Amino acid sequence: MSLIPADNDFAMWAVLLLIVGIVLKLEKTDLGQKISGTIMILVSGAVLANFNIISSSNNVFGAINSTGVPVAIVLLLFNANLKKIFMESGWTLVAFSFGALGTFLGVLLGITLLPLGEKTPELAGIFSATYIGGSVNFVGVSNAIGFDDSNLLAASVAADNVVGTLFMVLLLAIPSMKFMAKAFGYDAHGSKYLDDQSELEDEAEKPFSIERAILSLGISFLIVWVSGAISDLIGFPAAQLLILTAITVAMATAFHEKVSGLVEAFPIGIAVMYMFLFMIGSGVDILTMIESGMLLALFAFIILVTHLVTIMTLSKIFKIGLPEVLVGSNACILGPPTAAAMAGAMGWRTLVTPAVLTGTFGYATANFVGVTLYGMLG
Repeated sequence: MSLIPADNDFAMWAVLLLIVGIVLKLEKTDLGQKISGTIMILVSGAVLANFNIISSSNNVFGAINSTGVPVAIVLLLFNANLKKIFMESGWTLVAFSFGALGTFLGVLLGITLLPLGEKTPELAGIFSATYIGGSVNFVGVSNAIGFDDSNLLAASVAADNVVGTLFMVLLLAIPSMKFMAKAFGYDAHGSKYLDDQSELEDEAEKPFSIERAILSLGISFLIVWVSGAISDLIGFPAAQLLILTAITVAMATAFHEKVSGLVEAFPIGIAVMYMFLFMIGSGVDILTMIESGMLLALFAFIILVTHLVTIMTLSKIFKIGLPEVLVGSNACILGPPTAAAMAGAMGWRTLVTPAVLTGTFGYATANFVGVTLYGMLG
């Protein structure tokens, strides 16, 4: 018996929303940035459930899984303007594509070398998605393929965060490695990347609008409804994720000025994704998660090594600059925010916009890769 009964929806919503709010606040602190919001929210759910404060079978979690996740995916794709991505991201997008290929090859190598068990197709699908798009696609693909093993999902998130953080450190260190700088002809004191020509909008400065927030949600629910109807019509319900992704990306490309102006969509989508991760944490047996996490960390390591070797080798052949390679790799593995932050921190100001656009392209395509790979192996 838990302190908050499984049928007490109001109490569960209160706990869930308050914890998500606290984690979003903590993310802005130095400590929160080091730990990462995904780990904090996952551990919060696991601790509360393992100490019987909440029940993992609460009715609220069913609503988040069936309704919240597909709506959140749509909200997070509102900036996926393919026309702008192809026009402005240049060599960074090419490097990203090489990295995505490396991720795909790394997943295949990892499942060949490691005894991942009967859940191999599911793990291949979610890891390929998260290392091409990010945690958005991790959640989307796991939901689409019905992967509901909380211990493995939580262990996957933990392994992804730990190994991904170490990978970020490596990317930041590569420009200072003399042999790498020499191989790519990189001059750290050059001015090639210093002129900031980007027109990246700072959405944080745009005041919150309740009208835009409600309109964003209305459009998202409409797209989920239409995609569900289409998937039922063709007799393939599992295709709903891919259909809603295609519809949203097409809308964001055709009506990019109006859709990208709905800046409230992204933070709302992130908040819902955090609710999903809390739900995953609540179903975790902590000891089992730790045991599974070691093998999955090795799986992640194999994927990232293969990714790095592939993107470096192909980029060298095609004579792509080291900054574009590293920003493209970061956008592929870690997503737009960290890629843009790295570009700015390294002084590559002209690559800030390509970092965001390329990472957004990852959001738009990784669902297809993850679901396809799962289908191939399943």
